[in-house]
Amino acid sequence: MELADGECVDAVALNVDDAVLGQRLTLTFRNICYRRKDRNGGRPKDIIKGVSGRFEPGRLVAVLGPSGAGKSSLLSILSGLRQTGFIGTIEVNGYMLDRRRYRQQCVYIQQDFNLIDHLTVLETMNYAAELKMPNRSEMVRKKKVNDVLHILGLDNAMRTGVKKLSGGEKKRLSIGIEMVSNPPIILLDEPTSGLDSVAAMELISYVKTVAAEGRTVVCVIHQPSSSLFQLFDDLYLLAGGVCIYSGPLDGMVGMFAEAGHQCPKFYNRADFALEVASKPLRELEQLVHWYGKLDAIDRKQTRQENNIKDENDPLDEDINAATESNRQRHGRYQFFAQLRVIAHILVGCLLGAVFYQAGQDGALVMVNGACLFFFQLFIFFGNAMPCVITFPLETKVFVRERLNNWYSLEAYYLSKIVADLPLQLICPSVFLAIAYYLTGQPLEWERFGKLALVLLLLGIFAQTVGLLSGAAFDIQMATFFVPCFSIPSLLFSGFFVKPYEMNEYLGYVAYTSFFRYSLQGSLQAVYGDGRGAFPCSKDICYYNKPGKFLKFMDTREDGYWENVYVLAGFIVAFQAILRYWIKM
Repeated sequence: MELADGECVDAVALNVDDAVLGQRLTLTFRNICYRRKDRNGGRPKDIIKGVSGRFEPGRLVAVLGPSGAGKSSLLSILSGLRQTGFIGTIEVNGYMLDRRRYRQQCVYIQQDFNLIDHLTVLETMNYAAELKMPNRSEMVRKKKVNDVLHILGLDNAMRTGVKKLSGGEKKRLSIGIEMVSNPPIILLDEPTSGLDSVAAMELISYVKTVAAEGRTVVCVIHQPSSSLFQLFDDLYLLAGGVCIYSGPLDGMVGMFAEAGHQCPKFYNRADFALEVASKPLRELEQLVHWYGKLDAIDRKQTRQENNIKDENDPLDEDINAATESNRQRHGRYQFFAQLRVIAHILVGCLLGAVFYQAGQDGALVMVNGACLFFFQLFIFFGNAMPCVITFPLETKVFVRERLNNWYSLEAYYLSKIVADLPLQLICPSVFLAIAYYLTGQPLEWERFGKLALVLLLLGIFAQTVGLLSGAAFDIQMATFFVPCFSIPSLLFSGFFVKPYEMNEYLGYVAYTSFFRYSLQGSLQAVYGDGRGAFPCSKDICYYNKPGKFLKFMDTREDGYWENVYVLAGFIVAFQAILRYWIKM
């Protein structure tokens, strides 16, 4: 079966027998082909060309090959990270697994690993242990964390912030948080990159210990030293997208000698393997013939006889896990949360000073309308921009944790909303309580409650817009997108230009402005429901009656709840878009 140009073929079967879910898992792959599209529209390039192999538990496997041989591409396919664009089959203990179950058994540690900079090393390991070992006691988790930190040489850096770690320390930490639960299958892409020889030896020694416990461990290694290479049990050697050796490390030199490739005495076997793999494929035809195909496997011997109970965590447990993750992370953002509350208090006092008692004077009705409009502006940007800044920093970490099955998308999505909900309630409430009183709005609980509801909905919508912007763009582009997105809505809000003053066709655009509905709802909360005439500090007050001012603002005296429902509809629609975008 061949890939057509530009065609993406899904190759992992979707049916699974629960009997395969054991702790000793043999990973088998057959005839894997991967073709990558050319970005410039040229002919697609074959990266992997029909490779097969088998990685067994209890043995540490090194995947070796020159640059461009397809090492990282093969690992991303075997991990389930790459789900399209290739053909072939992947089996575990003789069964083809669906992606969801397979990803629960497999951990893929990429070369570029993102961490939360504001956490310390110990905090990072602790929350990883809590998420990955939820059924273990706190004492067991602490012991496991301490053991991993000791083996990785991070004892002295436990209280150090992640952003202050060296490149090698970050690499060791990134491996440690995934190995804390000893998953059955561990795939590592160049784990020793950035480490010195001593640290690399310590790290691979730990990985070998993990493999010896019955785990299937595969490492892509780039130019290992002779002593480091000796730690591996098996070798999988790639050259030009094909396999030229697969088997015990000690058997490589002999097999290459039979094919006419002699290894000099006292020569680093890793260097020798890379030299052979760098030769043109026409000189390696015999090795390709020997190792290009996987011998037939008796599947009955590899399948497990005992049914294993499905222990997948339900969504509720996932939500608890992801909520705990967000709790740990947001504990680091405590200062930032306090800063948001302080900013709302200060701005509330500032607006109260500028528009002091404007709501009680019929001569200042237009000024009070501007005050209510500034309420909308601050609540929107005060809730949207913090999400724009923080969410992109979390996204890369979330993608990595989700791919390694720390929690589900639904769990993260719901926990993100729940974790941010207290600030969404506290900040607008504190701001409005101060500004409402100082600006002289009517001291009636019903009016205050209606205005608070409108601002709360606007704040939730602003948070959704901020999250969506942060998910879709990087920080620089997202900070540019939010103002550009809101300016048309501000223009058609009805504060600057009324719909009846616009072109007939432009007037209809006003119905798409979320600021229009929040402003009208705010005006109806303050001036609607039969409010009486205002006291006037001047001889003539043109807008001394609320109904007259509402008519000028193109706002009905009734219809408050219609505006509330429309704002809620905006939230639901953008939340659906946000969830769809995150899922992509």
